[in-house]
Amino acid sequence: MFNFQKLLFLFVLLVLGACSRSDLYQQQISSTIPASIIPYEQEKPLYDNLMTDSAFSRNVKVAMLLPLTGKDAKIGEDLRNAGMMAQFDIANNNFILQFYDTQGTAEGAKKAFEQAAKSKVDLILGPVFAREVGAIRRQARAKKIPVVSFTSDTDEVDEGVYTLALLVSEQIERSVRYACEKGKQSLAIMAPDNKAGDIAIASAEKATQACGMRISAISVYNPTFINFEPYVLKTLPESFKDIKILEKQEKKEKTETEEEPLPITEQIDFDTLLIADDGNRLKSIASLFALYDITPREVLFIGTSTWQDPTLTLEGALAGARFSALPTEGFEKFSQRYEETYGKKPIRLASLSYDAVALASVLSQTGGITKENLTNIRGFSGTDGLFRLTPTGESERLLGISEIVSRNQFRVIQRPSVNFEQEAVRKENMERIRLQNEYVRQMKELEEQKALEEKSLDTLSDDTEQNPDAMATIPKSNY
Repeated sequence: MFNFQKLLFLFVLLVLGACSRSDLYQQQISSTIPASIIPYEQEKPLYDNLMTDSAFSRNVKVAMLLPLTGKDAKIGEDLRNAGMMAQFDIANNNFILQFYDTQGTAEGAKKAFEQAAKSKVDLILGPVFAREVGAIRRQARAKKIPVVSFTSDTDEVDEGVYTLALLVSEQIERSVRYACEKGKQSLAIMAPDNKAGDIAIASAEKATQACGMRISAISVYNPTFINFEPYVLKTLPESFKDIKILEKQEKKEKTETEEEPLPITEQIDFDTLLIADDGNRLKSIASLFALYDITPREVLFIGTSTWQDPTLTLEGALAGARFSALPTEGFEKFSQRYEETYGKKPIRLASLSYDAVALASVLSQTGGITKENLTNIRGFSGTDGLFRLTPTGESERLLGISEIVSRNQFRVIQRPSVNFEQEAVRKENMERIRLQNEYVRQMKELEEQKALEEKSLDTLSDDTEQNPDAMATIPKSNY
């Protein structure tokens, strides 16, 4: 249970105005909305890009559908706590926030939705899981109650049913785009044989097409397996299959008679490796590549925000690997406030709940909870940086690039765009990179063709020197 004394203390501070909001929302009180998303140093009336609605002064009811009982109750508790924090920080007396228990099931979500609908709510926040969102989607659209959920499964969202979650597709696109910006030409993909893996592969294929990057290999593995060596070998040339892992592990001193091996980058057919996984599977796969001398020092390893895991920094084979990530400053401040209030650290998903309630609260005080305002093209500034909802229900976020350094250390390599306009320019730049990559490939093909012709002429010259009469047998048309 949360600490009511601490919560009351926080509320008093808010009323008195002494450090009334966290540093996060003090700095961004264009905060949750819509972050006018002009450059931050420019001053502009806070909500001037919202549609106006004469009804926004009335009481606004918002329902949160969360798993408050059952096996996922811990998740529901953290999300409820975060939502209440946002209510105290942002809401006025006209904002009514109600909680409904989904029990983490589709059936529970249906019952929770029916109860919320009877209360005539203006907006539903949640549910958390795809199965729950799928269970209420049709009813919500039929009753014209907008839903802002927390699922990352885009199959369950559409017009009027949104998600705030960070999407796998967006993370993959950002990582691949970074590789393209760095001049990388070819990509190998390792992905699990599941829905997340399918999304990762499809997103990578789309991103590589946009910038003209070539996919050299796609290896799909069963995520329940322990040995990933056969799948790692699928990304490598045939010659690597003759190398025994145990032989690679043996350290033999090089003799004078041994030839200097080719650099590993000249032995393989890719300069970038996407591993669409995390945790122990990621560690195992990276370790196997390292046994073949393929590490982030030679090849660009890319992944998703799940790589921002302190345990991965202990895996030497991942040192230097890079991944798309949300800015962390906002969540760190939010997490500190949450811990001070409730006596424990929040789950990572809690920031979505805070931002959802903050968004609903500010909209209720300004332009109203309408489709036009929810899908404001300039977006909103929240705990995890800028975000916006699309008319098709998906979320868009501005991601940066981070690097795994060493023990519990990550480094920001590239910060997110400052707004969605700048992000659009960066994406448009992919066409220039695509044309450049196409030119490089054509030049390489011409050089290879020229080399083959020169080799053919050299061979012909050698044959002529050894057999002068051979020229007499060659028709004139051949030389």
